[in-house]
Amino acid sequence: MRPLQFVSNGYYHIFNRGVDKRKIFLRYGHYTRFLHSIRTLLDTGSATEQSLKNQGLALKYKIDILCYCLMPNHYHFLLRQIEENGITEFMHHLNTSYTMYFNKNNDRTGRLFEYTFKAKEIDSDEQLLHVSRYIHLNPRIGNIVKDLTLYPWSSYLEYIGEREETFCRKEIILSHFGIDSKKYEEFVNNQIAYATLLHQIQNEDKEESLYL
Repeated sequence: MRPLQFVSNGYYHIFNRGVDKRKIFLRYGHYTRFLHSIRTLLDTGSATEQSLKNQGLALKYKIDILCYCLMPNHYHFLLRQIEENGITEFMHHLNTSYTMYFNKNNDRTGRLFEYTFKAKEIDSDEQLLHVSRYIHLNPRIGNIVKDLTLYPWSSYLEYIGEREETFCRKEIILSHFGIDSKKYEEFVNNQIAYATLLHQIQNEDKEESLYL
C-alpha cells in the first residue's frame, strides 16, 4: 500500500481516515484519549500509562511532531523522522492502541482506519510551510469553524501563542517567520483560498485525497 521509504531527517505529511469514511472521534473523550496516547508514546514508548522506567523506549528520540490536526473522520500529522523506523513505529502503536480503545468504548470490533496510514514526503522548505498551513486550515476549509481559534483539536493554538505548548516542535516551522507567531498566524489565515484550491485538486484523485 505504501512504497514510500522513510529516511532519517526526512519530513512527511501523514494522514489517515476512518474505514468507510466513518467518524473516528465521536466525543470529547475520544480526542483527549488520542492526544494522551501521543504524549505517552513520546515519553515512554507505550500508548498507555507506563512508569518512568520505560524512558529508554521513548519515541521522542525517534520522531519530531511539527504539527497536527484531528478531524471528526481523519487526522493529519507533519512529522520528521530522527531514527530509522521511527515514524512506522509511532504510527503503528498509535493506530493500534486507539483502535482497541475506540472499539471497546463503542462495543464494536474490526478495523477502524481505512489503511495503516498514508504518507507524502516533503521535499522543500516551501512545501513544509504550505503543508503546515494546510493542516491547520482543515477545520476552516471543512466548515467546522469560521474562526480557527475556536477549534481545540489541532496545534494551531500553540503556534499563535494561545495555548501552552504540548509535544510539537513548532520552532522548526516558526524559525521561517523569525519565531514570530503573529507572522505565522497571518501566513495561515491569508491563504484560505489557496488551501481550498489545494484540497479540490487533491480530491480529483480519490486515491491521493488528503481527506478534508
